[in-house]
Amino acid sequence: MSSPVLRRVLHHLGNPLLKGSFRSMLFHLTKLLTSVLSIRCRGAAMATFLTLGLSSSLAHAQLSVLSEGNKPAQWKASQVATLKQQLAEPELASELKLELQSQLKWLSAWEPGKLSDTPLWETESQKKPWDEPSLDPNGLAGGLRQRLLGPEASPTAKDTAELKALLAAHDNDLGVRQLHLHWLDQAQYRKAYPQEIADAAAKVLALIDGVADPNRETVRAQAFTLYRRGRALIYRELPQVLVDKPMDDAESVKNAAELVGVFHQLKKLVAEPRPEFILLEDRMLRRDHWNGRALALLEDFGGQVAPHWFLKKRRDILRDLGWEIPAKEAAAIYAQAFPEELANESKE
Repeated sequence: MSSPVLRRVLHHLGNPLLKGSFRSMLFHLTKLLTSVLSIRCRGAAMATFLTLGLSSSLAHAQLSVLSEGNKPAQWKASQVATLKQQLAEPELASELKLELQSQLKWLSAWEPGKLSDTPLWETESQKKPWDEPSLDPNGLAGGLRQRLLGPEASPTAKDTAELKALLAAHDNDLGVRQLHLHWLDQAQYRKAYPQEIADAAAKVLALIDGVADPNRETVRAQAFTLYRRGRALIYRELPQVLVDKPMDDAESVKNAAELVGVFHQLKKLVAEPRPEFILLEDRMLRRDHWNGRALALLEDFGGQVAPHWFLKKRRDILRDLGWEIPAKEAAAIYAQAFPEELANESKE
């Protein structure tokens, strides 16, 4: 391991004057190298480990190069050994350590060929689910809400026209604004109107902020509204959405900043992970390339997340990690359980 390229890399990594954007780039490169643990090399007969000695702030990362002929059990054993070696590094940064521990926890629980449609470990103790409160302090939205979104709802054009008229007449009514948000933020509309949903949620949040003495129901409604806004901002960034609704660099930066702000507000209200909001928290971890932590969190709440989302997100995170063997297992399970959803993905 004495190539000129490696010597130059190590020289820069040890340079105490390393600052600014280059240092930041190396930090994110470290996270990426840690997430993508294996690179397959055709014709290689043995595993070669490249250790990058990083400064204390950049911590430590390692790549394992595996031969094409390794069996799943051998692959797992190699990954586990690599992770344990990384975790033994005394100056490992705390967040990177948590990421590696999460990866190790998942790989240790996974038995090749035995992945199923249930979580790998006993999930978090069941928390009583929260129902999203319907706010209607002035009593303007209740009847229409039942016709639009109630359990026996069969909305008509007259009902939607009434909602439009209510919005025009009572633009700052919290009940009307929340109903408008809930009507827009339905699964079939989320990819078509992500910005409109995010804006509608922002208006509801502004009205909640104006409540003089919010009770528990109002605070809980605020948390759900933050979740809805965050989800809409994530949908706004989806590649299939950007095809029809592109964003320039400034818009992308603004969207990302708003998303981070919304998530921080939600965590202030609800510090501990909850099943109602876990998919947003999982996405935020993935955005920062903490894929092992995202995977472990998904398993923690796997029994309380809708099966479709649990299986889909598990497949996606395993792919993000570059773990081809368990990713293929997860993809096959998802395809068998939700063939129509998979077919729809291929059309997008």
